[in-house]
Parts: sequence; structure tokens; C-alpha cells
Amino acid sequence: MKVPRSKDVFLAVSRQSVVETTREHLNGGKTEWLLDLEIDLVVGHRDGCFLYDMDRGPYLDVDCDGTTFNLGHRHPLLVSRLKKGVELWDIGCQFLPSAARVALTQELLRTVAPTLQFVHFASTGGEANEAAIKAARAATGREKIVSIRGGRHGAMGLAGHLTNGGLLSPAARTVETSGALQVRWDDLDAIEAAVRRTDVAAVITEPIPAALGWPMPSSGYHAGIRKLCSATGTLLIVDETQTGLGRTGKVWAIDHWNVVPDILVMAKGAGGGLYPLAYCLMTSHAAAWMTSHPFAALSSFAGSELGCVVGCEVLRTTTDPQFLTTVAANADYLSAGLKSLAVRFPAQIVEVRQLGLAAALKFGDPHGGALMMSALFKHHVWAMVAAFDLSVIQIMPPLIIDRAKLDHLLDALHKSIVDCWGKKGC
Repeated sequence: MKVPRSKDVFLAVSRQSVVETTREHLNGGKTEWLLDLEIDLVVGHRDGCFLYDMDRGPYLDVDCDGTTFNLGHRHPLLVSRLKKGVELWDIGCQFLPSAARVALTQELLRTVAPTLQFVHFASTGGEANEAAIKAARAATGREKIVSIRGGRHGAMGLAGHLTNGGLLSPAARTVETSGALQVRWDDLDAIEAAVRRTDVAAVITEPIPAALGWPMPSSGYHAGIRKLCSATGTLLIVDETQTGLGRTGKVWAIDHWNVVPDILVMAKGAGGGLYPLAYCLMTSHAAAWMTSHPFAALSSFAGSELGCVVGCEVLRTTTDPQFLTTVAANADYLSAGLKSLAVRFPAQIVEVRQLGLAAALKFGDPHGGALMMSALFKHHVWAMVAAFDLSVIQIMPPLIIDRAKLDHLLDALHKSIVDCWGKKGC
């Protein structure tokens, strides 16, 4: 593979200055963590499936910043729509009706069940999940939220609290903290015990929790949660921030299990990696408080008209049947390659996890994911270890990836396994 240099950036900042200023004035701990893994990538320009180091060549991006770049970096059609939007509009006024917000709302409502008929806009997934939690509490008059231990729903507020408690007491089936009950993933009995209480407003869950390394649910898990919520008057919040808009081969991952939530949350890839955008789709029951208290969830940047312009194009692209067919075909190709690796390296790879282009390899080495992250970087692939399971390397390529780039990824995975553990099992 040819390794062209990065294009010049328009900011007059050197690579050395970027590193030094980040360490001294921004997040030095994050930089040191990467350097400990021998990863010294300083991103310059980016294009399609690739990140470019400021002074070096490209790195195939199979992290996509947690699926923010589902359509790759700077998708030409999205860039064009944003440029045209800027010629007419700015972020807009949150108090006034907006053609851009209405256009995206109409597009969104076509993708979900008729019961989801209200849209609430936000700027980030954490903000959208906060709104979802407030909605559930108002609709039910209850306080507690049941979440999955190791799930990720935000970094601040209660949404962040649900995330930050992810690794508490891993052996316990249920952990109670202020405002929340945290249960183990794929433990329907624990969820049943939780929702049978009289103070639970909602269950919030991801179709597949990325931060846990994409563990797949048992076949009746999501349908079982839906049934329990319906029986107890508990709302079901499905957080599709990392699984939505085609990532799993369907527009919404929860559709694989024919489950309709009371609130569906989407962020990250919703804005095409070009503009912060998030939204909740709600039933009228869940959204009632936003009608009765219309000023209860104000945000200057939520539903930005420029974000909605990009969001409309993202939605049209990712809901196109031909696009989803291509995603499914490439997912099958990736699956065959990952399973082949598992056959070659049975002592190292203990599990292949995949649904669509959401995939992961779990290694027997408890730090296998972190080791692979470092090794892959040397083969010009940018991937991330699972945040809450260091034995897992996540594989989330852009949905626009082609077979040649998948071959490059599979070759890099093979070489990286050999780099980490030698040729055992080949």
C-alpha cells in the first residue's frame, strides 16, 4: 500500500507544538496513555476511510470515533450539503419553527414504528440520554433508571453516572447507586427483579454495548425486556448511539429483534462526523412533558439547522436499501475473514463477535485488545480496545469501506496477532 504524505493544514501549528500543548494544557493523561501503547498519531487531514498523520501517511480508521464517522471522513455529499446550508442558514433559533428541523423530523419518522411520533433534538448523545431520562421520570412519576453495567450513555450528569458505574462490583447481579440500578448484561432475571420494584421509571440499554466489546445478546433478551417493561409500566429507552443508522445492517439495530422502544436515542453518526447532532424519538406518552413544559429542555445548539441539513443527507444515505445491501455484503466478507483468523489462531482468539459492521475479537490474553491496538497501529490501522474489556479489540470500519480495504484490515490483523503472540496456532 502506498503511503502518501498528509496534505498541508491551514493552521500554522507544528506537530511538535500539537503534542506539547496537548500534554501541558489539554488532556496530557490521554496522550501519555497512547504513548505508553507506542501510538503517536497526530491527525492532520482526513479523507474517506483514512486518517493522516501530520507528517506521515494514512491510517485505516476502524474505530471511527465510536461510529461518529459511519460514512467515513468528510463524505463529499455531506460536505457539499453543509456548504450549501451555510450559504443560507446558521444554527437557527431554538424558539422558532424551522424548515430544516421539520425536514429531518419527517425523514426520521419514516424509519420507525408509528408509535414513535415525537422528536426531541440535542447536540450530543449524553444530552439526548439526559432528555430521555427526564422524559421517562416525568411520564411515570418514578425515579430509578435501570442500566446495564458497562454500558455507555454519556460523560456528565445522570447519563454519565450510568456509564461511570459500569465496572462496580462485576460479580454482583445488581448494583444500586443514587438514581440507578445497574444490572449485568444479558441477565433478564436481574432486569425482571429490578422492574418489579415500584420506583423504576425506565430501562436504558444498547442493542449491543460497544464499550463492553460488542457482546451479542441471547435471542430472547431484548424482547424479554420489552415484555417486562410493558407489564410494569416501565419505559424502554434504547440507546442506538453506536449501533444506529446502518451499522448493523439495518437502519436501527433493535429492529433485528422486532422490538419497539418507548424512546430511541441516536447521536454520533447522526451528524456525519461534520456537525454535532443527536435526537430522541419518543411515544406521545414519553414526550408529554415536553408539550406541557415546553421550556424544560432548552438548548441553543440542539437541532441546529446546519446539523439538520447534514442529518437529512446522512439519513437518506443510510436508509437506502442498496446501501444497506452493500453493508450486509461487506459484513459477510469481514465475517468470513475474522472466522478464518479464529481458526488459524485458536489459542489466541476466544470469540468472534459481529452483527453487520459492528465487530470485535476477544482474546484469551486479558490485555489482548490493548496489545492489538498497539500492534495494528504499526501496520497503519487505527483501532480501539474496548473501554470496559481490555481483552477485546473493536472493529468498526466506515460503512463505505470496500473489499480492498477489508483485505488490508484482515492482513493487518493477522500480522498483529503474530507480532503479539508469535506464530502459535497458525
